[in-house]
Amino acid sequence: MKKLLTLLFIIIIICYTFADSDIFNFVHKDYDFIIRLSKGGAWYKELKKVSFFSFVFDRKGLGFEDSFLRILEDMKYKTGVQPTVVQDALSNDILFASKGAEVDFTTLISFDINYYLEFIKTITGSSFIVFESKYPVQLVKALSYLLSVNFKNLQNNIFQLGESLFCTSTGKYLILAGSKQTLDMAIKTYTTPEMQLSRTNKDFDRLKAGVFFISGFAKPNTLKLNLPGGIGIEDSTASHLLITSSISAGSFTFTIEQKNTKQYTSSKNIDTMGQLPKVWNYYLSIPSSKSSIIIGSIEQWFSGVTSELQQLTNLVKNLSNSSTNTYVAGKLEVGEIVFIFENYSGKDFETNLSKLGAKYDSQKQEWVINLQNSKLYAFKSSNKVIVGTVDKNSFEKYEKTSKKLKDLPIYYDFSKIEAYDFKALMDLGDIIKSIIGFNITSKLLFWQYSIGYITYYKFVVS
Repeated sequence: MKKLLTLLFIIIIICYTFADSDIFNFVHKDYDFIIRLSKGGAWYKELKKVSFFSFVFDRKGLGFEDSFLRILEDMKYKTGVQPTVVQDALSNDILFASKGAEVDFTTLISFDINYYLEFIKTITGSSFIVFESKYPVQLVKALSYLLSVNFKNLQNNIFQLGESLFCTSTGKYLILAGSKQTLDMAIKTYTTPEMQLSRTNKDFDRLKAGVFFISGFAKPNTLKLNLPGGIGIEDSTASHLLITSSISAGSFTFTIEQKNTKQYTSSKNIDTMGQLPKVWNYYLSIPSSKSSIIIGSIEQWFSGVTSELQQLTNLVKNLSNSSTNTYVAGKLEVGEIVFIFENYSGKDFETNLSKLGAKYDSQKQEWVINLQNSKLYAFKSSNKVIVGTVDKNSFEKYEKTSKKLKDLPIYYDFSKIEAYDFKALMDLGDIIKSIIGFNITSKLLFWQYSIGYITYYKFVVS
């Protein structure tokens, strides 16, 4: 009897521990992308300790939380549905799955509640969302109100919201799909193990067992990033990508692990990035060997330039190949940008500039490049070559600034990132202050590195 009770106790603990991992079982093996938010209610207090998210949620900042609570109170007044119905769904597991479409992570970030409601309202026919909920029927009514669409009960506990959304519940889950066919497939997949994507890859065991706020899975050519400086995901040699995140000590960490079919290990880099003046809010370091990343950066910053873009790209590529490090720095909110080539040793600087039609100002000792509606400057300063929207006089004034990038408290952690394909630091607080006047201390670090068969894209928000 004692052994039986012990066994029963173990089974209960196991079921409790992994109770919500079965939310992955709704996803058919043909699907390309999954993202899961786990136990948002449990993570919320920790999330608000992160300076950036505190600014987003609190009334002293953007007041996201108060705005949403007002919407829920209006819902209660107009429909009788209690706010706890929605709060419960947001506090538990939420899963989004799609196939046949690219998902750009940077477009999923917004400070407007209506953006996310519109996202749910317009999911594609092959996409679906799963909510873990104690009140699935009431949640249907809540979604009808929040999405501003009518709903009707079809049959067999299936509801239609608006023209194209269909939902039903099974157990503790409410499934909302972009079509009736997708809804049926999700339900069938949930009860048919051999159809489930999570059974095709052992990495799902890690996602199920791990304690992650956000986790997910993507097949190649599905997940996209469009970060400042032309930074993105290159997964042409990948088998799949894993997404994990956690919150600790006032920092939100988000990681994408790209499982490649070829091996590659990032080299250790020695840079002097910390000596750059703290006058900008964006800093990017790229080893000169990573010419494709440098070219991508040029193509993004000067995407409006057409006829001269190829020549400008060639110029930057040649400068980078003759330098030890390439840095990109700027003020994002005003479009100020400089490319800094450290320890330049090339001899064809002037020749390449002349191909762009640059004119030399002997008095100011700088080249001026007219590109459609913008003007670039190119010059040498100490052991560096600079190309950007800042002239030589302004740049050298910046250089004399007493405060350097290394003086930021977070730079210590940033400097420890030595093996990388790129690394970047953004002063989110400075950008926010410049745009809307709020004072916050938030920073964003992001970098890419590879070890063996895995490429990591890491993001840390403070």
